[in-house]
Amino acid sequence: MKMKIPFVLSLLLACVMARADGPPAALTVAVYDFKGSGAAARYGNDITTLVTADLTTETNLVLVERAELTKALNEQAFGLSGMVSSDAAARIGQITGAKVLVAGQVIKSSQDHLTLVASIIGTETGRLFASKVEGEAANLSDLTSQLSRKIAQTISDQTTNLVLGAQESSADRLDRIIKNLGGTNRPAISIAITAHNRWGGNWKDSGVANELGLILMKAGFPVVDDNSDRKPDLNITGVLTWNWVKQHGRLVVSTATLELKVTERRTGLILTMDHRASTGTGLGEQVAIHASVVNVTDDLAERLLPLLGK
Repeated sequence: MKMKIPFVLSLLLACVMARADGPPAALTVAVYDFKGSGAAARYGNDITTLVTADLTTETNLVLVERAELTKALNEQAFGLSGMVSSDAAARIGQITGAKVLVAGQVIKSSQDHLTLVASIIGTETGRLFASKVEGEAANLSDLTSQLSRKIAQTISDQTTNLVLGAQESSADRLDRIIKNLGGTNRPAISIAITAHNRWGGNWKDSGVANELGLILMKAGFPVVDDNSDRKPDLNITGVLTWNWVKQHGRLVVSTATLELKVTERRTGLILTMDHRASTGTGLGEQVAIHASVVNVTDDLAERLLPLLGK
C-alpha cells in the first residue's frame, strides 16, 4: 500500500501532539451571590462582582458566565441563601457544568466592620471548605481581593477533595478502546472531514483525520487515501465545527462538534451516522482547539469502532 509521505508524517505528528502531557486541566467555577441581612445586604452585589472579576484572572479557573448562571438558577427556581447545601450545589453543577461552586455571606458586626465568608463546595463530591476575611467596609476592594486569593488557594490545595478522581488519559482511553474491540473484521477505511468555524470558513480538516486514522491503524484497520493501491471498503466522511467559548488571559476553552457518517464504498449504503460535542482547555487558542478536536474524535471512535469491527 502506497501512501503520501505528508499524510504519514502528519499522523506521526498527531500521535506526539495528542498523547503528550499538557498543562493541568482548568476547573470550571460558578460564583453565586454573596448574601447579607440588614445593613450588610447592600454590599452583596458588589462583593459578588469583585470576587468574580478577581477569580477570572486565575489561569487554572474558568468562570461560568454570570448571565448563564442566573438563567440556570431562574429556570430551576432556586431560592439559595449564602449557605448552599451540597444537594443544591450538585444540581447547579449538573446544569452549568461547574465543578466548584462559590457562595458566601456578608456580616456587618459594627458601624463599618465587615466579615466576608466564602463557602467553596465541590459539586461532585459535596465537600465544603470555607475562607474568611474581615476589615473595614471602606476597603471593600482590598477585602474581596484577599478573599479571592484565599478562594483560589483553597481550590488549588483541595482539588482532590472538591473534584472526583482524574479523568482517564487519552492514551489509556485509546488502549482500552482497542483492547475491548471485538470481532476480526478490519475493513480498509478512507477518511474525509470538512471543518467549519463560526465565521463561515470551511476547509479540508486534517486534525480529525489524523487522530481517527491513528486510532484505526492501531486497532488494525488499514487506512487508505487517494494514492493507495487498495480501495477502501468503507468511507468515513464528516463535518467538524469548532469555536472557543471563553478566554481569560491565555486560557481558552474550545468546543468542537463532530458529525460522522460511515458508508460502504461499493453500494453507497449508510452503515451508521453519529455526532458528538466535546470541550478542550489550554493555554492558548490552538492548544484548546486541538484538545477539543482530540476529545470529540476519541468520543466518537469509542462508539464507532465496535461497529466497524463486526
